[in-house]
Amino acid sequence: MAPHLSKRELDRCFSLYAAGKTPVEIRGLVSRTRESLDETGPDLTTVRRAFRGAAHRRGPAETRGRKPKLTAVKLRALNNARVRLIRAAKGEAEVHLKDVMKAARVSDVHKGTASRHFKRLGVTWRAPRAEPLRGSAEAEERVAARSGWKRLPGHYFTHQVDAIIDNKVFPIPMTKRAKTHAKKSRVRGHLRTKAEGVLKPFTKPKGDRNRVNPGAKVHVAAAIVNTKVRVWHYLPTLWCVAVAGRGAAPSASWRITTPRGTRARRPLTASGPLSWRATAAAASSRGLKITPIKFPKYSPDLNPLVYFLWAEVNRRMAEQSAPANESQSAYKARLRRVAMGIPKSVIRAAAAKMKTKAAEVVVAEGGRIPSD
Repeated sequence: MAPHLSKRELDRCFSLYAAGKTPVEIRGLVSRTRESLDETGPDLTTVRRAFRGAAHRRGPAETRGRKPKLTAVKLRALNNARVRLIRAAKGEAEVHLKDVMKAARVSDVHKGTASRHFKRLGVTWRAPRAEPLRGSAEAEERVAARSGWKRLPGHYFTHQVDAIIDNKVFPIPMTKRAKTHAKKSRVRGHLRTKAEGVLKPFTKPKGDRNRVNPGAKVHVAAAIVNTKVRVWHYLPTLWCVAVAGRGAAPSASWRITTPRGTRARRPLTASGPLSWRATAAAASSRGLKITPIKFPKYSPDLNPLVYFLWAEVNRRMAEQSAPANESQSAYKARLRRVAMGIPKSVIRAAAAKMKTKAAEVVVAEGGRIPSD
């Protein structure tokens, strides 16, 4: 007995029938194709029954075996409901899978099946990322400032801005335990299996629970001038509290000068209660004829010292082999040498990203930008 017509043969038969071929001609064409494969051709009755629909039923869903899988339409509805519920919650409530399935009206799918398909899309239960809480006013301020930035020339922040300023607290590991803890904390990943993640060599200290007293810390006030770290001062506390409290502007105390030998008149610094917007700092800067460039609140992602310099200094410090008994003064001197030794080309490439980030802020309407 000749084998039944396959789906491909059925499609070919209906195409030939629509083109005007008779069942006899169609049977001959299909038979010649089968003979070339050393197979027996179909008889004429099989071809005619296929055209009448008396055999080879096409279209009915299979009802035997396992239930149908989650369709693409239902999966899309689940994902849309997930995004809709999370946005409606505004970060004030948790959204679980059962809530998503109820909102999407997908009740005939098992919860495990929906969870498995979500994992394939990269959607799993994750802790929320801690981000600066920007309100509508802060977002509008970011967009307004960056709308002007994106039209500036590429060399504006490296040659026309006198100084890009910020401050940071650097821990100084003084003990062997503190140095070991610092090295482990800098590890970003391992080549490991999932089960090896609980083994001691593959773990790292948890920041909020496994804190270790480094022994000392230092407040650094730094500035990038003409694609080079030319200011690296150590202060007893955060710079605006220590300097503006005495009635002097930070740039006057640091003696920031431009490559032309004149004092910096147009610095760019982060915005906040400890910045140029502080009352004492604003008053003293007006007296020195310093006009800081307006920097929006909650925008560390746009300051090259935050998104590049601090991490680069830590990376270069970790690559060096520190002396066994390094004192605080020696550590601070080495930290300064590393920071001020970063090549111009490296800092220029990092500062050039400010314009790109400014355009991304406008597209994101003041929210989080993709390059973070």
